[in-house]
Parts: sequence; C-alpha cells; structure tokens
Amino acid sequence: MSNKIPPINSSSLALAKPLLKWAGGKTQLLGEIIPKIPQKYGRYIEPFFGGGAVFFAVQPLRGIIADSNSELINLYRCVVADVEGLMAELRCYENTEEVFYAARALDVTKLSNLEAAARTIFLNRTCFNGLYRVNKSGQFNVPFGRYKNPKIIDEDSLKAASTLLSNAIIICGDYKTVLKENAQTGDFIFLDPPYLPISKSADFKRYTKEQFYEEDHLELAVEVKRLHELGCHVVLTNSNHPLVHEQYRKFAVKVVKTKRCISCNGKGRTGEDVIVTVG
Repeated sequence: MSNKIPPINSSSLALAKPLLKWAGGKTQLLGEIIPKIPQKYGRYIEPFFGGGAVFFAVQPLRGIIADSNSELINLYRCVVADVEGLMAELRCYENTEEVFYAARALDVTKLSNLEAAARTIFLNRTCFNGLYRVNKSGQFNVPFGRYKNPKIIDEDSLKAASTLLSNAIIICGDYKTVLKENAQTGDFIFLDPPYLPISKSADFKRYTKEQFYEEDHLELAVEVKRLHELGCHVVLTNSNHPLVHEQYRKFAVKVVKTKRCISCNGKGRTGEDVIVTVG
C-alpha cells in the first residue's frame, strides 16, 4: 500500500516541518534522498530520528520513529500529548542570556515532561547555531546564541507536527532493538547515524553522552545487510569515509556535496556526504 497521509489532512500538514534546528539535519539533502524512497512500502522506520527532516518531508501515514536521546523523544511525545500545554510553557521564556543559562542549568530529571520539552525547544532556538550537544555527563553545554528575535514559539508548525506525529509510534531506544523488534519485509528504513569523523576536530556534535564509534558503524553495516535480506528498502547517510565505501560497496553509493553550518570560518563549511541505497 502507499504510505501517505490522507488528503483530508493535507492543508494543516503542509505546515509540518522540523521543530528543532539540528546540526547534521538532512534538509539540504531532501532533493537527493526523497527520490530514492520507493513509491510504495509498508511502514516508515527511522531509528536515528534527530530533527526528523526526512520524516516531516515524507509525512508517512504509518511511521515508527526512535532515538536514544530521551530529551528528544520526550519532546515529540509531548507535542502529540499536549501541544497547547507545551506552547503555554514556552511562553514563559524570554530570549535573554540570563534566562538561557538559568534554563540550561536546570536538572531535567526534576522537571515535568512538558517543562522539559519546552526547555529543549527554548535552548535549541536560542543557543549558538542551534546545536544540540551534551558533555560526557549528559548535560547540555552549548552557549547562548545572541539572536535578536528567534522564533521560540511557532504555533502553526507545532500544531501541524502534533497531527503528523500522532500517526507515528515514538520509541526511546537503541536502533538495533528498534529494528529487531519492528522491521518487516517491505518496510522503508531511513538511517542517519552519527557520522564517521573525517578529521580529529569532527567530533564537535555529541547528541547523547554515549558515543558512536567505528565498531558501532561496523555493527550497523551488518544490520543493514540483515535488513536487505529481510526485504526492506533502506537509505543510509554518512560521511564520505573509506569505511562507508568498504562496508556498502555491494549497494548503490552516491557522494554529494554539502554545506556545513557549524564552523566559525568559511573554510570549514563545505563537505561531502554519502547516500547508500539498499533494495
């Protein structure tokens, strides 16, 4: 069956877009990725969800989205459960350095789900370059961004996202467990793991306190081959690293030019991504 949102929702869902600014997000690669998605498939599964640019562009009717970042998953669940309450929490925030660092210092474990979700959006919208980065203790450590008028509350986008996400199963968990328990023949799976570093300074983004090492990428490649044998359609993105070419040489591998938005100087703002198409 075709996995698309019914037309009855199209007017409101046209406003659905990623809720967070996300370093490494796939918005600029949508023109390359979407044509590689089959016209018909079972379910849409994305276990490294992050900002969800591909999901929001595709708008699948039957989606399973997951991430190991519990703060992210809490945000998406709150958007579905009580978007009005979330927006009420966001209205309590002001774009000042004092408020930013006070919010950053809060202990997330002592906040309600809605308070934690609002904090996630506020910090993302007002921090430097919209980064989500934590230290080894799991504490958010990006500095204040000093933007004059960031859009902390985008009511239309939040309401549209609430509608779209209500069609999805939202899981907090490891990608291997998510895929083992959910992937079936005919499903489409989009994989956007933490990229293999191509330089010593490339590990600038840390989405969770755990790291994703080279051996993890080797395990991921084994899982991709299992999914292929299962009969799933898979699209995977990564850096243009020799290991990626080595592990996925039996599949279609395309190198594409991309822009980097993290570096403070222009010399570090270009790069190359790899898109692997399986099945």
